[in-house]
Amino acid sequence: MKKALKIIFIILLLFALYVFTSLSPIFYSTPATMKNNNFTITGHRGAGNLAPENTLSAIKEGLKYNVDRIEVDVHQTEDGKVVIMHDKTIDRTTNGKGKIKDFTYKELLKFDAGSWFSDKFKGEKIPLLEEAMKLIDGKAKFVIELKDGDEYYPDIVEHVIDIIKKYNATDWCIIHSFKTGILEQVHQLDPEIELHKLFIGKLSLLPVYVSAGFAPEYYSFEKHPYITEYSINYLFANKSIINAIHKRGKKVNVWTIDNFEKFQKLKNLGIDGFITNSPNIINRD
Repeated sequence: MKKALKIIFIILLLFALYVFTSLSPIFYSTPATMKNNNFTITGHRGAGNLAPENTLSAIKEGLKYNVDRIEVDVHQTEDGKVVIMHDKTIDRTTNGKGKIKDFTYKELLKFDAGSWFSDKFKGEKIPLLEEAMKLIDGKAKFVIELKDGDEYYPDIVEHVIDIIKKYNATDWCIIHSFKTGILEQVHQLDPEIELHKLFIGKLSLLPVYVSAGFAPEYYSFEKHPYITEYSINYLFANKSIINAIHKRGKKVNVWTIDNFEKFQKLKNLGIDGFITNSPNIINRD
């Protein structure tokens, strides 16, 4: 029995060491002293720590802090309207309950998407993607995350592309997703749209990337030369993955970094962009 426990302990210890080698050196390095301002700052869900996430108020906050990019998540209503929200349901960030795809947009307007954050934002509505396009209007790059494709939301990929075209926004819009198939579809429909790929990270010594829900993905950079940037969780932002992406002529962004000390450490690794809920803290000052 003692021998078995010892073997289990050794296995767990080796696994812990293995995982540790996959993590970012922010856990064991000192803050960067170099002055590196050659990076982009992206307001995550607008500016999710300063106003209710994925609302027009959050986008205004992000723009107020002169971010380079604004990022939002999109879903689709029963009547085919593309709306901005992180979750598939309205439960967490409104006073309603249910899946977005089961409501018409008119029905969604009945719900309050701001009071959960602060009384200051009482009455905030779930915005249409089109409303955000009008608000941003090229003042920053607009990063649109597609969480689910046509199999869940009929024709959502085409609808998002049509909205980008409607506002002549190809030059300042980016689509990113964890789902490689969605990015492939966008590229087939409109190769002019800039595409970024999301990962959680990569395990050391294995050709396996960790995607949404910690699902493994055997990803090939060579098959997707049109993807220009990769965004990974900051916990897995080590030199190995950063160098591997840079060697292919691509850029690396980290998400979601809201702590200034960690931001300072990550700057020293050659990160190209920081995705943050707190553009008031993560800045170039």
